[in-house]
Amino acid sequence: MSQHEEECRSAFSAEKALFFPYSTMHAVPRSTPRALPLWAAFLLSALSGALMACSFIPVDWSGCVWIAFLPLLTALWYGPRREGKRGALAYFLYGWTCGVVFFGISLWWINEVSTLGYIPLILFYGGLFPGIWGLVMGTRFRPARLPLPDAQLPPAERRRAWKEWATRDMVPSAAAALAGASLWVCLEWLRGWLIPGFNWNNLGVALYGNPLAQWAEYFGVTALAFIPAVFSIWLWRVCRRAGTMVMHEGRRSVPWDFFMLVAVLLGMFVIGVQWTARYAPLSDVSTGNGAFTIPVMTVQLNLSQKEKWDAANRENIYRELLETTEQGMLELQEKALERSAREGTETSLEMPAWVIWPESSFPISTFYRDSTGERFPGQDNVNFLSTEEEYVQAIRDRVCDFILLTGTDDIYLSDEGRVARAYNCLTVFEGDYSTAVPFAKAVLVPFGEYIPMRETFPFLEKAFEASAGTAMGMNYTPGTSSDPVPVPIRPGSSVKVGVIPLVCFEDVVGSWVRRFVRPEPQVLVNVTNDGWFNRSWANEQHWRNAAFRCMELRRSMVRAANTGVSVALAPNGAVIADLRDASGSPFTRGVMTATLPAGCTEVTLYAMLGDWAVPACFLLFLALLVRRILASGRGAVREGVHNGVYRPERGATPR
Repeated sequence: MSQHEEECRSAFSAEKALFFPYSTMHAVPRSTPRALPLWAAFLLSALSGALMACSFIPVDWSGCVWIAFLPLLTALWYGPRREGKRGALAYFLYGWTCGVVFFGISLWWINEVSTLGYIPLILFYGGLFPGIWGLVMGTRFRPARLPLPDAQLPPAERRRAWKEWATRDMVPSAAAALAGASLWVCLEWLRGWLIPGFNWNNLGVALYGNPLAQWAEYFGVTALAFIPAVFSIWLWRVCRRAGTMVMHEGRRSVPWDFFMLVAVLLGMFVIGVQWTARYAPLSDVSTGNGAFTIPVMTVQLNLSQKEKWDAANRENIYRELLETTEQGMLELQEKALERSAREGTETSLEMPAWVIWPESSFPISTFYRDSTGERFPGQDNVNFLSTEEEYVQAIRDRVCDFILLTGTDDIYLSDEGRVARAYNCLTVFEGDYSTAVPFAKAVLVPFGEYIPMRETFPFLEKAFEASAGTAMGMNYTPGTSSDPVPVPIRPGSSVKVGVIPLVCFEDVVGSWVRRFVRPEPQVLVNVTNDGWFNRSWANEQHWRNAAFRCMELRRSMVRAANTGVSVALAPNGAVIADLRDASGSPFTRGVMTATLPAGCTEVTLYAMLGDWAVPACFLLFLALLVRRILASGRGAVREGVHNGVYRPERGATPR
């Protein structure tokens, strides 16, 4: 080789070394790529957060979740390691930026209630856990700078050396991907555990509509985040390996490790397709051989919060609930008659057995005496459901009999007239108020239904009043029961189904809902009032998160909302029916009717063990972290590394 060719080759090798974090070819000084400018690293981190947000409603491009980690990993792993405390801070801030952008976009609707609450929640809590993830992945699981094979080896030997080099990279690639995915799952679980209900929009929720989501029956939605996370991290490592080989050798090896991961995911996909069909609304499993179904109707008035809680509207709200219910039933009868006349045959019509009104439908609380538990007489709610008055009973007599399930606020007063207890309930009425079976909400909304430590930290109450523009009032008392409510499948029937009663956002807290599961016919009933968030995408996100309770527990669900999305869901999470206007908006007044499958009686693994996959992920991460620390402690000396150039032993086989 001439001197001129040697100089050109050295210059070309040095230029390539700027882009790949490996040592250069033989006879070229070791070089490392330049560090990313801080602005570029933060921009990449923000891009990851934006991709995660785009995986959810309102954008709902679920495919983004499969590549969401790639920009963040580039910010964390490209170029030389940032050392010391400043380096650790940089890695944390990269992850923090990703989290702030992700939650800042997807949870923007919190501004509808409180901007004062939105800002610290996003900055300090939303960014915290991705920040921890970035810190750990940046400091402990960066790709090692393995030396490259000697470029002056004979062609056949050089090809074998590159093949062995690629094989040696597979194990650390797998370890980094498994550790990163496991850590992300653990941090998402911790986020929802510290503030119950703030597990909203786990990455696993982005898999809704994908057959892989059906694995929630075994792992729970929190652990489903492992799937897109491990894919994305492994993909980054494989692309890095292939790019290095192409630049230095002009060819790449087959990434068998990544192909194995894809094969596993394809197998899970195929099984998920089968489960999707098995638990479809009309399948034998979900309906109990076609015999165990419940016709239900939800009523949605689409009231703003100002209208709902205006004392002057109380009588109108009672009337509107009744009129909308009656009108919905009459329309069902008219459609059945029209269909019968059009087809020239008799058409059977099954009227709703259950009518479901939303959370806190009654515009005034019901008061009880705390010492005895008896109701105070003469209350509007009691009169409204009295058999002597022409209210609810009139519809039952004129149109059809039904069982009413509705949200109520029950307050217990001491003998001195002070509030002793207050409950947000889902109450079942088979007849008048004497038949009431209330079930109190257990998972309360902080700063919505109670102020944490309000006596210890009075400033929290003042901050709430300044933000909400009104006083908090009393704290609600959490319920404690986890027994399903037995409700007749039809009015007067001796056959009963277990109702899993869920109020407000309890339907997104899988760890709580699973406690109700029994080996018997059951359905989930959620009454909610998402009107606090006006016409934001919180309403759509709510039902999408709630749909995973159906997959985790294999139970149908019906949701009745004051505003938002009233929807019926099958045991596979599919939509049976929902209430929308002609434009597809859920912000409308009307009724939704559906036939709810109630035949599933099996108890899923998630119902039995809950989030067992989370501690399994923690143990996996811990084992990989210890392995990484021990490997780092042994230094950079490895078998087959000499003078910065990888020279495999002759006759050695790839490991």
